[in-house]
Amino acid sequence: MSATYRILDEPRPGALGHLVVNPVFPLLSLMMAGAWLGVPWFVFNSFAMGSTTRRKETVLAVLVVPGTLLLFMVLGTLLKMEVLTKSSMPYALVGVIVWKLAVGYALYNLQQRSFALHEYYGGVVRNGALVLVASIFLGSQILMALTGGTPLLMVLLG
Repeated sequence: MSATYRILDEPRPGALGHLVVNPVFPLLSLMMAGAWLGVPWFVFNSFAMGSTTRRKETVLAVLVVPGTLLLFMVLGTLLKMEVLTKSSMPYALVGVIVWKLAVGYALYNLQQRSFALHEYYGGVVRNGALVLVASIFLGSQILMALTGGTPLLMVLLG
């Protein structure tokens, strides 16, 4: 009879465990390229490293889209009610950016604990700088191709 010892918060890397990156790279890609790259990268990284909080991370990542839509609809309603003017709308849209960055920072904080354990116990860690730099230079072109220039989709994925 053998007993197994298991740490509850120990990450369990999956088959893609060799593709794990430091969570700072998805956070920076969210800031520099947009949600189209940063949010899916957070989810992928979470499953690749076997993060113990991957369900929370996935739910939080999925909430980016409805939260952005809700903020966009509220701002549109405020514009129709003439609480906001067309000249104040760009300033109000900063709230949408803040929402996405706040979710990204929350994802980073959730993932950082599992990543630290993954790294400490000898897990493979890749450098995400190449993807980040490529997204900085090609991100707007990729976003335009993904959305076809539709303003609502640009706000959602940007």
